[in-house]
Amino acid sequence: MKLAIFGGSGVVGQALLPRLMAAGHRLRAMRHRSPLSVEDVEVVEGSITDPTAVAETIGDADVVLQLTKGGDGVEQAVETSVRGTINVLDAIGRSPGVTQYLLTSSDAATGIWSHRQRRPISHRTRPASYPGYYSLGKVLEEVIVNEYRRNGSLPYTIARLSYVQQDDSALRQFVANYDPKRPGRGPFDSAYSPEQRQRLEQGQPFVILPCGKDGEPLGRTLVQREDVVEGLLAMVGSAKALGQVFHLSGPGFRYDRPCTYLAEKLGLPVERIILSDAYSFDIDVSHTTRQLGWSPKFDVIAMLDAALAWREAHTG
Repeated sequence: MKLAIFGGSGVVGQALLPRLMAAGHRLRAMRHRSPLSVEDVEVVEGSITDPTAVAETIGDADVVLQLTKGGDGVEQAVETSVRGTINVLDAIGRSPGVTQYLLTSSDAATGIWSHRQRRPISHRTRPASYPGYYSLGKVLEEVIVNEYRRNGSLPYTIARLSYVQQDDSALRQFVANYDPKRPGRGPFDSAYSPEQRQRLEQGQPFVILPCGKDGEPLGRTLVQREDVVEGLLAMVGSAKALGQVFHLSGPGFRYDRPCTYLAEKLGLPVERIILSDAYSFDIDVSHTTRQLGWSPKFDVIAMLDAALAWREAHTG
């Protein structure tokens, strides 16, 4: 198939494009700033905010993949998530050969732990943002897709990704002062006590155990990039994926288990913090499993083991 790709140089695109190429697909990708991860891709220079460049990228494609991440600022929410998505959908409307539009959204489009979740998040959960422009941008992307679908015949697929982990990034979700590129930083560092902040300033690493206002460890999900790639490959060109919303997430976990595991592995103390405005959440991926036969291979411990192995191979 002929695939048109936006956001191909991002965390997911770097791993997905080589797999799409190896599967025999012909790729045309927009390159905005960062280089693409494979050479044999037809490249269109430009921005998703430029309707002419967007139309050139889509051209005679069969499938359009929008892998753009968005961003934390209002400009990214407006320009990338709103204007960019509209440009892509308008160009698809003028390209009758497109049989599938695949948008990578995020669990951030469901509010996750900034709002109390009465039941596991699923494909039936309606878009709802948490504070910040990244979440709002992802909600707006999904709303725009649903409105184009309601007013036309858009062959859409939405893939909501949990927080994607790759290389050693999983360690940064749990350990303060453990990223050599970001000294003096840690997960949820705005909630640290004065003593914990002093340890940050002194460069002392420690494992963070986030708890809710009731003092109980919080629960959440993450997802490994390899699992995301397998899920997206199962969606591309699949008739079963049309008109569907899918979640790609690893199994849910409470923070106490991986924190204890890492503390023992690294010989570090565990520091408890209270996040009074955060709530536990879980994600139900059974719809993805039923429709596509996909299930995650990485739980949180496997993610941490992979991150530790990567760190050992790339340091010293």
